[in-house]
Amino acid sequence: INSPRANVLRSRLMEWAFSPYDMDREELLDCAAIMIMDSAACVELKLQLGRVRRFVKILESAYYDNPYHNFHHAVDVTQCTFYILHTLGMFNKTEPRRLSLRSPAETSFPLRTILRPTDVMALIVASLCHDLGHPGLNNAFMVRARTQLAELYNDQSVLENFHAACFSMVMSYYFTEFVLSRQSDMQQNGHAASFDYEEFRRIAVHAILATDMARHFEFIGKCKAQYERFVSGSNLPLTTQQHEAERAQLAASILKCADISNLVRPFNISQRWTQRLNREVTLQGNIEESLGLSRSIVVDHGNVPASQIAFYETCGRPLFNAVADLVPELRFMPDQLENNIRNWSFIK
Repeated sequence: INSPRANVLRSRLMEWAFSPYDMDREELLDCAAIMIMDSAACVELKLQLGRVRRFVKILESAYYDNPYHNFHHAVDVTQCTFYILHTLGMFNKTEPRRLSLRSPAETSFPLRTILRPTDVMALIVASLCHDLGHPGLNNAFMVRARTQLAELYNDQSVLENFHAACFSMVMSYYFTEFVLSRQSDMQQNGHAASFDYEEFRRIAVHAILATDMARHFEFIGKCKAQYERFVSGSNLPLTTQQHEAERAQLAASILKCADISNLVRPFNISQRWTQRLNREVTLQGNIEESLGLSRSIVVDHGNVPASQIAFYETCGRPLFNAVADLVPELRFMPDQLENNIRNWSFIK
């Protein structure tokens, strides 16, 4: 999309100080469409804008009007993923890519180059879909209230499994209109189709499931282990299976960071997200009390800075540092996190 309006929106998407609440609905929809169209170009898919926009509206309709987990959050996470992938040069078709790494000496070659063009589109679409159908209630509530979803998923990553299933269903029902018809056209006209839907879905589902905060520290451990493997060269040369696993882990790290990127946005934007999340948590507490349950999370509105500092230091710092160790181009994120901690400390 190269219209003047699209170029203006694309320039806003390339700003780290992006805030979806500074946009109207049409701008949000267009931003989402632009990111999908640009990512599709990486796998040489020439999508029709009208179809993509209809697809985005379908996704929008699958988000509830929660204070935090809503379509604005989905676009915000997608913009962060889009920004990261641009930072890593993934939209540059001339950027060299490694099919595999053969020796420890090659680890000086950026780890990000093991990502494939398919991963770009998978991460953009997964980001838009990662919280589809979110009820504004967390996994702990789903389990404590003995909801049908908790029973369906055996109390394990309840919402993430649900979001991944919603993603798969949406893609199954609408993907034929969205992409596969174009693939058929290409194949009928004798052009090689470079898009692999199964690979796309595998990367996307793996990334969505990785957003479960209950497994946050387990995930950080995987990031650190991946870093150690590449620093030492103990996993080289990569087999095909190892290469796929390393790609999936790195892709999941990108979406994982994007999902909680409100911690590393400029402080004024980060504060607004905090207010919205606290409202949603408070509403959950009200529902819990109405069901005769104790509040699982109590928001101390008089001491928000202290709780934020604790979360930033305990959950945010280890993740963003681990990912920045893997991909030094993302060091700006933990740097911003430290700035935000200082700002919260000042308010405190």
